[in-house]
Order: sequence, then structure tokens, then C-alpha cells
Amino acid sequence: MADEVGEERPGRLRRSLARHRALAIGIAVATAGFASYGLATGSDVAVPYAVMVLGGMALVATIEPDDGFSGLALAGLSTWALGHLAGGIIGIAGDRVLYNALLLDPVHWDNLVHFVGFGTAGLVWWEAVQGSVRVDRSHAVGVGVAVWFVGMGVGALNEVIEFIATLVLPDTNVGGYHNTGRDLIANLLGAATAAVVVVRRIRREPSADSPD
Repeated sequence: MADEVGEERPGRLRRSLARHRALAIGIAVATAGFASYGLATGSDVAVPYAVMVLGGMALVATIEPDDGFSGLALAGLSTWALGHLAGGIIGIAGDRVLYNALLLDPVHWDNLVHFVGFGTAGLVWWEAVQGSVRVDRSHAVGVGVAVWFVGMGVGALNEVIEFIATLVLPDTNVGGYHNTGRDLIANLLGAATAAVVVVRRIRREPSADSPD
């Protein structure tokens, strides 16, 4: 059984990357470009950010269901990756980075990336597992709550990683307590949006009690 599982994961990874070859190449090229720019401008997070994005792409490819992720999920993942790279690497006035840029008070670039990213995380989780479960329309809200919690949970893990980064790296531009609070609210709202999307999808599907 262990050998079968060990062979299955690389197989899924290869199939997923082949299915989305153009997208994977585009993200890889963009990541290399941002990393090169970051190294040229003295960014301390250029390499860690590039590793996170490429590692995340490999993880997503490994868990992709047989029928593939939806266009919405892929668009969200791509936006998340590019927004994350740009936010942490591109410098703005002073010693700040794009992540610190105020878009519309009190919303910063960082918060927008969190909204898209961790909402997408909840959606991706559901699309990855939905083929293994059968859910009736009457339980749509329950699934939505699970998607909501998953998105917020992944977002909370990100805050833990950011905290560790502040202890290891000399300059991360992560921000303080208020930034963390805004990020958590953005995670909550993004994951809630994903939950609404999933609930609407389930309610459009035929009921498990309906005749074939």
C-alpha cells in the first residue's frame, strides 16, 4: 500500500502540471523574475517567497482531483501567488514594500492578498475532497461552514509562519498586532466568500434523494 501511495503522488503531480502546462510555466517564470528582482534590490525575502510559491504550486498539483480544479480556483491561486510575490518583494517609499501600501483606508495590499488567498484555500480544499464525499443539498450550509473554517485555519497557519519569520529573518515587513488583526479579518471574509460559492454550487446540484 505504501508503494502504491508513493507512486500515486508523483503521478498526480506530473499529470496536473502537464494539464496546466502554460499556467505552471507562467507562474514559474514570474516567480523567477520576482526572485531575480528581489535579489538585485537586496530583498531578504526574495528566495523564501519564491520557494513558498513553487512549493505551494507543487502541493496544489499533488492534491488536484481527477477532473481538475475549477477556473475560479486556478484564477484565485494564480492571483494569490503573484500578489504575494509582488507584495513582499517590490519596494515602495522608504524601506517599505508593496504589502504595506494603503489601498483604501484601512485596507492594505496585504489584506487584499489575504482575502483572495485564503478564500481560495477554502475553495481548493473543497474541490480536492468533494469527489470522495456525497453531500445532499440540505447539508450545503454545513459544508459551507467547513470551507469557511478551513480557509481561516490555513490563514492562521500563515500567521504562525510569519511570526517565525520575524524571529529568523532580519527584515520581513510583516507588521505588528494591528496588521495581524486586519489579516485575520481579511481571511475571515475571503473564506466566507468561498463558503458562499460552495453553498451555491451544492444547491445547484441534483439532490441525493432525487431520482436519476
